[in-house]
Amino acid sequence: MDFKIQITGLNELLGVIYGEETKLSTLLRELGFEQPQIEQVRDQHLEAVTAQFLEVIHERLTSDSGRDTYYQILARRYGLDGQTPAQLSAIAEAFKHSPESLRQLFDEILQRCKSKTWQAELKKSLKHIVIQKLGELNQKPSQEHIADKLKRLENLRGAADVARLDYEAKRADILKQIQSQLDALDSEYKPLLESAEENIATLENEIKTDVLLYGESVTSGHFRATYSKGRISWDNEGMEKYAAAHPDVIQFRKQGQPIVTLRVVNKD
Repeated sequence: MDFKIQITGLNELLGVIYGEETKLSTLLRELGFEQPQIEQVRDQHLEAVTAQFLEVIHERLTSDSGRDTYYQILARRYGLDGQTPAQLSAIAEAFKHSPESLRQLFDEILQRCKSKTWQAELKKSLKHIVIQKLGELNQKPSQEHIADKLKRLENLRGAADVARLDYEAKRADILKQIQSQLDALDSEYKPLLESAEENIATLENEIKTDVLLYGESVTSGHFRATYSKGRISWDNEGMEKYAAAHPDVIQFRKQGQPIVTLRVVNKD
């Protein structure tokens, strides 16, 4: 098994799951490990961490019945088994799938891996693995180191609170200055807009009534008043009973009222 192929394949897979620039070291930074810790993992524990992390992926892609076909396909495609990665066409032949069905299956596997649940669980597992490995060598941060970070956190949060209060105060002042202008604008335009909407509603109602009386659709400018005859429906239960003895079933015919709708029409 070639570990270089394995770690290269894992980094490629992580790029697919989390984004193009994501590698194992990227995830470790996101999980809160400092650069010296990441370097120690790289120099002393990389193969062990990689093996355990791949086992987590293996387990998650293994069915309740113990079948691990999904993982084997993923491993062959990215070289997670330390062997030279294979193209999907070759994997399809090995697993007795058509190239198209294997491609669809491969896409389904990747979609599963890229789910939010998967992303969170993989990060959680990786953090546990690395903490365990560092802990085995008693690589624990000192109490003073943690206390110093807590003090920095206190200072950062305090500065953020001060900035937030300053922002909210200045924002309130700006809103107070322009509120009178907004109130004046509302007072000026509200009656105009209400009057316009009332006139529009009245005219639309008149047009609908006129078209109902006219009995046909009318187009003018960019608007069209569409006349639609009332929907015809039949009393099915009554029809069946009556039709058994009478061929004339027109008396069961029901017709709704006609309607008119207004819409904008495109004119070249």
